[in-house]
Amino acid sequence: MPKFQTYIGIAAIALMVASCQQNGSPNVSPSPTSAPTANPATEKAINYLRSQLKLSANVAIAAESTKPQPANVTDLCQTVAPTQEGFEIALVAEDTRYILQTNQDASKIEICRSEDAKPATTGKYNGAGYTLRYPADWKAIDLGLEPSGASTVIFTPSKEVDLANGNSLEKILQKLQQSQQVYTIVARQPSDAKAIASDGSENAKDLVTIPFDAKVKGAKSGSKKEFTTAIASNSWKVQVLTLEADKFIYTVRYYQPLAKSDKSDPNSPTAKAFEQFANSFALISQ
Repeated sequence: MPKFQTYIGIAAIALMVASCQQNGSPNVSPSPTSAPTANPATEKAINYLRSQLKLSANVAIAAESTKPQPANVTDLCQTVAPTQEGFEIALVAEDTRYILQTNQDASKIEICRSEDAKPATTGKYNGAGYTLRYPADWKAIDLGLEPSGASTVIFTPSKEVDLANGNSLEKILQKLQQSQQVYTIVARQPSDAKAIASDGSENAKDLVTIPFDAKVKGAKSGSKKEFTTAIASNSWKVQVLTLEADKFIYTVRYYQPLAKSDKSDPNSPTAKAFEQFANSFALISQ
């Protein structure tokens, strides 16, 4: 066989081998470099934030979001009109959210603002003539406003009670007491009402009255007390805040079964719930 034909044959075999190597088997794992990577702008923003805040490598920085945001390289935080594409990047480190702005290739980065990133621990409630804050994992059951201006709202972490199926105040309280579930009643009654509901303290042998200046709440007078009482054959810890204004009397009554209060963490939101209600309670003008 001529040498030229031999060379052609060798070359053809080499091409076939190379083709097989390139196509490969469908079961061969892809190269690690083919895995998707994070947005380069986000990576640069994380490095920039760590550098600016001098955060150690042990401090986690979470990328919360990255979205297109027009930018101006002379002032990335946009007090002047944007002139090119860029990114707004939200990063969270040590319970703080940082909003950064970059140009398109993130060669320029600025921290524009920061805000608290801690989850909300309280919710705000606007009632009849008052506002307060309550534990975020509790719910408010508003029984409505009566023609006299009286109102009652129940706060509880229980998921089993509501106003459905014609539940009244008495039925709701009965369910809470039978299940030994902590709850708070916030009530408003006219000052000239013939009968102001008793909180049960008149029969308590361990009544403690806590010094309290009602004027700081905008009231004419008031009191703060705690005691234990028997409800549904169980002992309950009761704490009461009372405020008297010109036309209405406001009460915040907190009930916790002693069987649970003895075992609860004294620093838990439930154990400190009354303080949350009482300290945040404020009268508003009507």
